[in-house]
Amino acid sequence: MELILISERKLKVMLTKADMDALELTCDNIDYDNTETRRAFWSILDEAKHKTGFDAAADRVYIQVYPGRNGGCELYVTKLAGERDGGITVRQSTHSEAGAAYRFEHIELLLLACKRLRDASYSGGSEAFFDDRSYYLTLTDPPGQYDYVGEYGKRLSGELHSYLAEHGKIICGEEAVATLAEFI
Repeated sequence: MELILISERKLKVMLTKADMDALELTCDNIDYDNTETRRAFWSILDEAKHKTGFDAAADRVYIQVYPGRNGGCELYVTKLAGERDGGITVRQSTHSEAGAAYRFEHIELLLLACKRLRDASYSGGSEAFFDDRSYYLTLTDPPGQYDYVGEYGKRLSGELHSYLAEHGKIICGEEAVATLAEFI
């Protein structure tokens, strides 16, 4: 297990297949309503506290899970500001390599793209983020089906989810297209 303290509120955890086996986890069975998953996450967070000083016990945390190569996975743990109940919210990424990601200069362009996708009956997974410079939309449906989104923003290549998990702030973690389309 590799632990990288990104900031006082963010931690990246990289688990190998051996780590996953030892914790009795797979990316398919991670479910915080399951006792084994809870035990594994608190074990990881306890080790993180001792090795990096990242203490998540008092804060509510948001954990994003991204399947890795060779049976491992990456976890991005974020302490949520102002929420101090010690709970955990887990979000398993629905990103697939067949998906697409777009960057938008203005939020209005992101909203317009979401409205157009909704009007075209887009039903795949989607998430929206922002950072200091731009707004982002990730789609799980294969690229090419919705090329017109490029009229609103720039299509990106590569593994965007790792960048966004480290540097981005989530706007809408599930069904971003349907949710954000309502704002325009």
